[in-house]
Amino acid sequence: MIRAFNKHYRKAIDLIEDSSTSEKMEIAERVIEWFRELPEEYVISLALFFNEVIDDLGDDSLEKINLGKKRTKKEEKEEEEEEEEEDLEEDEFEEEDYDDEDKEDY
Repeated sequence: MIRAFNKHYRKAIDLIEDSSTSEKMEIAERVIEWFRELPEEYVISLALFFNEVIDDLGDDSLEKINLGKKRTKKEEKEEEEEEEEEDLEEDEFEEEDYDDEDKEDY
């Protein structure tokens, strides 16, 4: 199965490489539209399959498909704000402890 996939994959790559720039753009647009029409579960299964094929081929130069959720800038900013709030709370707690120790020394 992997050999059959590899054969068709190589043939497709050769066809794309031999195409003109405008033909490559047209092919890319058709592929993107095709992916958009597929159910999400199918695309995920396909990505997992490609990752397995990459493992089986043993080619370290091939990059696996990252299935992790990409964080938006808004999510990153919210996380940074939460971390800053936690740091402020920790600083306030440490200051309170320090004040109590000073009072005991007197």
